Amino acid sequence: RIMSARKRKSDQQAAAAAASAQQEAEYAAYASSGGGVPVEEEDYRLKRARNNEAVNRTRQKKKQEEVDTSVKVETLRVENSALERKVESLQKELSFLKEMFMAYAKKENGGASTSQQQPPMQQMQQPLPHSNLPGPSNPFSGLQ
Repeated sequence: RIMSARKRKSDQQAAAAAASAQQEAEYAAYASSGGGVPVEEEDYRLKRARNNEAVNRTRQKKKQEEVDTSVKVETLRVENSALERKVESLQKELSFLKEMFMAYAKKENGGASTSQQQPPMQQMQQPLPHSNLPGPSNPFSGLQ
C-alpha cells in the first residue's frame, strides 16, 4: 500500500515534469521561429510553467507527508497496544510475586497471629487498626 502510493507519486511527478517540459519546448520553438510573441509574454509563460511545477511538487510532498504520518500513527498504535499488554502482564506477575512472598512469610512465622491466617493478598489489603489513632473510633458517628 505504501509502495504503491510512492510509485504513484513518482509517476505523477514524472508525468507533470514531462508535460511541462514539452510545453516549454513547444513554446520556445514557436517563439524562436518568429511567431511574433513579445519577450515579456515569453518570460511570463516560463515563470508560470516553473511556478506550476513548484506548486505540483509542493502538493505531492504534502500528500506524501500525510501518508507517512498516517503510517507512523498506525505503527505507534500497534506499539502502544503491545506496551499495554506488557504492563498488564507485569502487573499480574507482581501480584503473583506478592502472594508468593506473603505465603513464604507466613510459613516462616509459623502462622502465629490471626492476621497471618488469611490469604496473602487479603493481608496486604486489611485496613490499619484505629485503636492507636487519636480521636473517636468512628469519625462519622457524629454526622447523623
